[in-house]
Amino acid sequence: MLSTRLFSTIRSLKVMELKEVVKKLNQFAPTSLAEKWDNVGLLIEPSSPLQVKTIMLTNDLTPPVMDEAVAKGTNLIISYHPPIFTGMKCITQKSWKERIVTKCLENRIGVFSPHTSYDCVENGVNDWLINAFDVTDVRPIQNAMELRSNMSNSISCCVPRTQCDKLKEDLSGIPHIRLPPLSAETDDLMITVACSQNNVSKVVNVMNKYTAQFIEVKQMSKVPKAGYGMGRIGKLKNKLTVDEAIQKVKSYLVLDSIRIAKSPDTNTLETVAVCAGSGGSLLKDVHASLYLTGEMSHHDVLHVVYSGSNVILCDHSNSERGFLKHLKKMLESQLPGVDIFVSAVDKDPLEIV
Repeated sequence: MLSTRLFSTIRSLKVMELKEVVKKLNQFAPTSLAEKWDNVGLLIEPSSPLQVKTIMLTNDLTPPVMDEAVAKGTNLIISYHPPIFTGMKCITQKSWKERIVTKCLENRIGVFSPHTSYDCVENGVNDWLINAFDVTDVRPIQNAMELRSNMSNSISCCVPRTQCDKLKEDLSGIPHIRLPPLSAETDDLMITVACSQNNVSKVVNVMNKYTAQFIEVKQMSKVPKAGYGMGRIGKLKNKLTVDEAIQKVKSYLVLDSIRIAKSPDTNTLETVAVCAGSGGSLLKDVHASLYLTGEMSHHDVLHVVYSGSNVILCDHSNSERGFLKHLKKMLESQLPGVDIFVSAVDKDPLEIV
């Protein structure tokens, strides 16, 4: 009976091309949402085609996690933190990160890192973290900004009406461009087109053939993306004491110990602000009764406490790792039939002894 069930499970597993998997991952959290300093997306890509039937989720891609991935026949590792962050000048056996890259390529394992795109996205890491509490009116602390399309620039010029049709014909061959309709009954017309950044010079060169007057280039403004952004702040549906909040966090993150800095002025909590990972710079000067994050500097903690707020610190990756089980369920619905598992050996490097 066991062998029959095992055969049935193996037969039910599906295989997807790596590019198809990456496309699905980007649909949930586009890498364009990541911070500019970050290094996200597909970081290691073995030669094509790479068939993905087993995916491992981890917070950090360490040597023990790498060994686990190989032992379990993993085809793709989704590592929340980028294992490659700064440039590598060589891939040798001298450093542990170089050895990981080598082992990935030798075993045809791809590596994808979402990092701050998962922090920013709706239903991502920070939405998961603030759900340690029963909250309402949740919003990002810092809104994500986006362009509504890939048309990042608008370019305007004034041309004689008799030349408009010819100008539009010449412009129509440029990809990622939006041409306006002609309506005004005047001798000269102001033509404004929208185009991608890569095509600005092409559009300007074409317009130069038809006008000796000005050509104006404007960069489109980004607008806030509703529900997306860094950190979260919300109102507690029921007020809590600091001690009650401590127990909720320990239970939600499955931790025996956390660190607490109590304000001498505030014991009744009404609002909570969270930032997975390192929250010092983002949370500083946010008005909330309680801050929940992984780590903050000593001086940031002092500033918060004596400004009337309480701080819970649970160490950097402990504020993120629990999200992986939530992510597993989401990905299973997006990648039906693909075997997805959370690393059993991934852990925060710091221990309380």
